Amino acid sequence: MPRALAYIIDWLIRGAILLVVAIVLSIFGEIGVGLLLVFLFVLDWGYGGLLEWLYKGATPGKRALGIRVIGVDGLPAGLGACFLRNIMRVADALPVAVVLGIPLFLTGLGSMVAFRGFQRLGDLAAGTLVIYDERRSVRKLPRFQDSRLERRANELPPDVLDRIDAKTMRAITAFIGRRRVLSQGRRNEIAAHLSGPLQEALAITGRWGSDELLCAIYLRGYQGKDDRGAAKAAAILRSRAESWKRLENLVDASPSASAAPEVAWELSHQYRSACADLAIADAYQLPQQQVSYLHDLVARAHLSFYRRLVLPVRTLVEHALVRVPGMLYGDPGLRIALFTFYGLGVSAALLAYHQPDVAVNFVGEDAVADMLDMYADPVNDRDLGGGSMMGGFYIFNNVGIALTCFASGIFLGIGSVVYLAYNALYLGLIFGYMGTADPEPKAHFFEFVAAHGPFELTGIALAGAAGLRLGMGLVATGGRPWRESIQEAGLQSFRIMAVAAVFVGLAAPIEGFVSPSALPLWAKRSAGVLCAAFLVFYLIVLGHRGRRILAAEEAST
Repeated sequence: MPRALAYIIDWLIRGAILLVVAIVLSIFGEIGVGLLLVFLFVLDWGYGGLLEWLYKGATPGKRALGIRVIGVDGLPAGLGACFLRNIMRVADALPVAVVLGIPLFLTGLGSMVAFRGFQRLGDLAAGTLVIYDERRSVRKLPRFQDSRLERRANELPPDVLDRIDAKTMRAITAFIGRRRVLSQGRRNEIAAHLSGPLQEALAITGRWGSDELLCAIYLRGYQGKDDRGAAKAAAILRSRAESWKRLENLVDASPSASAAPEVAWELSHQYRSACADLAIADAYQLPQQQVSYLHDLVARAHLSFYRRLVLPVRTLVEHALVRVPGMLYGDPGLRIALFTFYGLGVSAALLAYHQPDVAVNFVGEDAVADMLDMYADPVNDRDLGGGSMMGGFYIFNNVGIALTCFASGIFLGIGSVVYLAYNALYLGLIFGYMGTADPEPKAHFFEFVAAHGPFELTGIALAGAAGLRLGMGLVATGGRPWRESIQEAGLQSFRIMAVAAVFVGLAAPIEGFVSPSALPLWAKRSAGVLCAAFLVFYLIVLGHRGRRILAAEEAST
């Protein structure tokens, strides 16, 4: 329920943001519509991932409900993990069921119930967990001001502290930390489990109440004068509360504030001091509430040093031009995706060319009529506003198709194959049918698709290949635990998906401005040939080079 409420809050925030941006951009006419569509795409697909990466795993909705995202290793979730788990919401929402415009995420709910850690499919692929962000407050060490207890503590054997092991002392301090919220009867009842065996094992004589004995041992250890340093440690830590509060404020500061050099220096100084305080508290078996608070504070401060909010350009270039083409070179998943998409597409086109009725029955009479009407006249009079509007639509629609094709691959890769096959059949039948149209709409159609087709179609095929790699992580584990396998496959496939999204995104401005322009046909065809040549260079030349580099890295490890 907290995750559902957090999603609803974020959904309302996104709606409010979209409304404000739409009002502002409406003054720019068609250009504003195009920009709004691009913004809507970014909001739909990037809102959760970006905010979770920047703000320690919490969107505004998650922060309001006291939950956040972390990696399964306990460290902050990285950029790829944050975006991957949010992209995978498409798969978690299958089968599509919507109430008041909000998807029910039935598959994700089933996954959360079935797997430990309450992980939906996106969390399994990204290697993330959603946890309660419990913040413990500073607890002062219990301090007794009771002369009677002090006298009783002095009646204990001189070597009593030396004869009590650390585990027992920890149990005593844990009890002392809780006793203030217990009634006297409950105190004696709980203390009796330890006080009786202690009194017998340590040969403590005299009449002792159960609660009284544990309090006397604690007082002797942490407030007495003949201790082994525990009382001094407790006194030191009592004086450190203000420093801990300062460290809390530094850890909770915004990314821009914590990036200042003087703040970073103070954060590191306070962090080291808190680590020392934790070591003291743990060594002297101080009350568990105190130790737990320090553990939580040190862990949160520790994670602050592992948050990478800047991605070096060199790293991005290396992934895009070396690692991704290296992973794709010779990849069976890419071959399956290309064969499925282009093989079925060409076959469907040939079928529709010889039997146009097949295309009409599959695509629909209205869709075919719209296509013929759209290309009845030359598409070469689109102005800047129209180009911007359609370019924004192509980014919103086509990149969204690629991301959906990828996300559906979590179902053992079958989802991506089905998605590729459907789109291949649809597009192939359209191409084949338009090949049988009258000369004018036929010429206008093929002139329009000549420039942007290679980037757009191959980008969707690459998205399918990424989905296949993701799905195969559940099957081809290589002897590793399947969770580890799917997480590694998720990271690799996300990199491929990012490149595929770039290719489809690059096709959008070409489709919005070049394809419908007044440029001669040879220029549009030349643009298409250049795009196709770049794709061949990327997948074969850069792929071969990248594969050699990756193989050398594997051999060295």
